[in-house]
Amino acid sequence: MRLPIFFKIVAIALFFALLSLALFTVTSNEPSGLTYVYYIYMFIIILGISFFVAGSITEPLERLRKGFENIMRGESAHIEVDTGDELEDLAKAFNYMVDVLTKQKDMLKRSEDKYRSLIEDVNDWVFEVDENFVYTYSSPKVRDILGYEPEEVVGKKPFDFMPEDERKKAVEEFENIKGDKIPFCGLENVFLRKDGSPVILETCGRPFFDEKGNLRGYRAVSRDVTARKQAEEKLAYLASITDHTVDAVVSLDLDSRIVSWNKGAEMMFGYKESEVIGKPLATLMPKENWDSCRENFKKAILEGYARDIETVRITKDGRRILVDQTLTTIYDSNGEHMGFVAIMRDITKRKEAEEELKRAYRQLEEKTQELLKSQKELEYLANILENSNDAIYSVNLEGVITSWNKTAEKLFGWTKKEALGMSADVLLPDEIKNEIPFLIQKIKEGVRFISYETRRLTKDGEIIDVDVTVSPILDEEGKPTGFSVIARDITSKIKAEESMLKRILKFDIDKGKVYLIEESFPDLALEVFNDLIKCGYSGTIITRRLPDEIKVENNSTHFWLSEKKGKNTLSPDISEIETTIMNLPNWNNAVLLELDYVILKNGFDKTFEFIQRLKEVFYILKKGVVLLSLDPDILNEKQIKLLRKECSTIKLKPKHHDLPPEVYEILRYVYMQNRVGERPSVKDIMSKFNIARNTAKKRIRYLEENGLLKVIRDGRLKVVEVTEKGRELFYIS
Repeated sequence: MRLPIFFKIVAIALFFALLSLALFTVTSNEPSGLTYVYYIYMFIIILGISFFVAGSITEPLERLRKGFENIMRGESAHIEVDTGDELEDLAKAFNYMVDVLTKQKDMLKRSEDKYRSLIEDVNDWVFEVDENFVYTYSSPKVRDILGYEPEEVVGKKPFDFMPEDERKKAVEEFENIKGDKIPFCGLENVFLRKDGSPVILETCGRPFFDEKGNLRGYRAVSRDVTARKQAEEKLAYLASITDHTVDAVVSLDLDSRIVSWNKGAEMMFGYKESEVIGKPLATLMPKENWDSCRENFKKAILEGYARDIETVRITKDGRRILVDQTLTTIYDSNGEHMGFVAIMRDITKRKEAEEELKRAYRQLEEKTQELLKSQKELEYLANILENSNDAIYSVNLEGVITSWNKTAEKLFGWTKKEALGMSADVLLPDEIKNEIPFLIQKIKEGVRFISYETRRLTKDGEIIDVDVTVSPILDEEGKPTGFSVIARDITSKIKAEESMLKRILKFDIDKGKVYLIEESFPDLALEVFNDLIKCGYSGTIITRRLPDEIKVENNSTHFWLSEKKGKNTLSPDISEIETTIMNLPNWNNAVLLELDYVILKNGFDKTFEFIQRLKEVFYILKKGVVLLSLDPDILNEKQIKLLRKECSTIKLKPKHHDLPPEVYEILRYVYMQNRVGERPSVKDIMSKFNIARNTAKKRIRYLEENGLLKVIRDGRLKVVEVTEKGRELFYIS
């Protein structure tokens, strides 16, 4: 029968009350025995209550106490109380609580083991720091990332593992994070591994607080991003070279739509990047080339690339240009085909030069064994031009070569291993050793593109002519760190041009030099200037004389020196004159500059320094010929000597014919027209030399009778052509 403790206590009390009443009744008739019986009565009551309390309350409570002590020690605890009252209920509740706590403890342990295993297996370093950034926990991954054991890290700060310069920056960053008390991510710092090697870690973390809201520290994850940062730097370097090369580099998706567009493409086609992104490559080509373009894409997919593609492209302003294109297939990291890269070089001028050279050979040579030999030589030269690639290398601002491609190895003779770290001065002949400092200075001044013809020295001591394009290499902040050089061997072209000019020029003139002509009126200077223009030079005359005071060829540019601005006027200030001359676009420039007024306005010293700079630029970049006309009476003897020492003098080539000058000019004019495939008529000669028909016929007849010229009927017109004997007059003996 289940009785609550209350009823038990009442029943025991009633029992002892009845017992005491019975004893009292028995002993009440014996007064002498009352005291003795009273003590027995009290002893029985106390003993009964003690047994009851010990058996019914104290012993079950002692079991509960021991059970709680076992729980506190982490031991198992289960008590048995079979009193049939509230203590039995309390024991059952205690046992239930123990079962629940045991299950929760097991679950907590499994969860802890699970997350500990997860943290230890993750590839990133998981750690915890307190509010002073002292490590209080470190996952074992620190062993792989920094080479330290977790216990070697705990108790130290992140700054203890950083180089000195990084430590100062990191302290400031961490203090800012601590002040904000918010989560952070993307924090990059350089750490030192146990072996002393650097590693870049990217860290993300979250703060944790105590019950009062005080910051107690951060739990964070760090990832080794060293390889990623190195890859990013390498990609940025390659992107800089790609973006600043003069070749058009265009990436395409699988549908041949434009994805990227470099500066070279902007220069070549005239489109900004925003104008072409997303448009098909067919936008740049005529419809008749679409089929061949599709075949090139098929070839690139099957073979990985399609190169040496000479085709036509259309610029923004509608011009058609010839390009040499290489089409390469590109893949993603999984090896999946993701698109194409098209590299295009404008070869319009080169092809025009090739065609002009072919026409010149066809007109100059007869169908003899010499013609066959020349044709073979031309085919050989054309084959070299067709299949040659450019030498590309880069130079830092200390003048040291930092990259070197295979074509550079072939062109200059040094292997890549030999060239890297070598001074770029080694490639220069002695007379232009100052070219590298000159280029570095221009790059530092912000010049973005330099193209010129110059000379280079090969490993075996041979000096070759090259067409050089220089572009800056910029860092992430846009500051120059060096420059890239694209060099093309043009030795054959230069020799052909120089040979041709030597044949037809009246005077012994070398490109790249500055000549001083001392005369009160520029008669000789104008004669040399006009002769250069007739031979293909682009003429620019800078003088105080008005156009009607001097006679120059119609296709030359005339600048009148004046302090007042107007059409075709130029300030006598040295800087403006220098800028105008230095910015002339061509390499075959003939510049005639009258110095009298320039010296009067700027003084001799400034003018002399300007001439020295002019000489340096024209010699290094071979921009053409500069003619300085000067009345010697305006200077003293010392100043004249300085100018003569700095400049070259004009020499008339020795005569190798007995023709009258006016007749020789007609022969030379016909020869130059024949070189480009033209045969002038009698009317053309009359117009060119402003002479009457009878005079023209008389001079032509004189040349015809001497076997130097022949007249051919072309429809209704009579045209003239130089004979083989006439051509021999222009050969260099």
